Amino acid sequence: MEEDQRAQLMVAGRDEALIAAASTGDVQAFAVLYDRHLERVYRHVYYRVGNRADAEDLTQQVFLHAWQAIGRFQRTGAPFAAWLLTIAHNLLVSAYRRAKDVQPLDLDPATLARWANPEAEAFAQFDRRAVREAILHLKPDQQQVIILRFVENFEYGAIAAVLGKSEGNIRVIQHRALAELRRLLAHKVKV
Repeated sequence: MEEDQRAQLMVAGRDEALIAAASTGDVQAFAVLYDRHLERVYRHVYYRVGNRADAEDLTQQVFLHAWQAIGRFQRTGAPFAAWLLTIAHNLLVSAYRRAKDVQPLDLDPATLARWANPEAEAFAQFDRRAVREAILHLKPDQQQVIILRFVENFEYGAIAAVLGKSEGNIRVIQHRALAELRRLLAHKVKV
């Protein structure tokens, strides 16, 4: 009976209980955390690297690093997902340092199925690529704020906790980043 209650707690439980269990070596608790946060971490990494294979590899590295460091996780008021995205950011920085200027072809069948309206998909893909490229031209702290706020939907308080800044500072960084994005995208359209 105790085992059944524990399994129910893990499925319905909050991250804090799962983190506490995982930090004692409970693999099942970490597996639940993995399932809960996999999509968000993958989306964050994919948005930064732009191809499926690298995003999958880096996402797995994030969770491997998280498992190895779960005992050192500090509760700071930021969500557990923010800690995972910090690990992802650090791995992305390392990957960019090692990366060559190679653009792999991503032929994901699910992506190919969206091409029912090729013209609309081409314009949408152009827009997504232009926004992504513009974001990658921002300063690193501006990139993080924009991605955490608009891609990951984090609240200002969580972003402030992740970056170690005040909420007011985060709002200023966001304002400046959006102004710079407008400038970069307006320049891109004129080209």
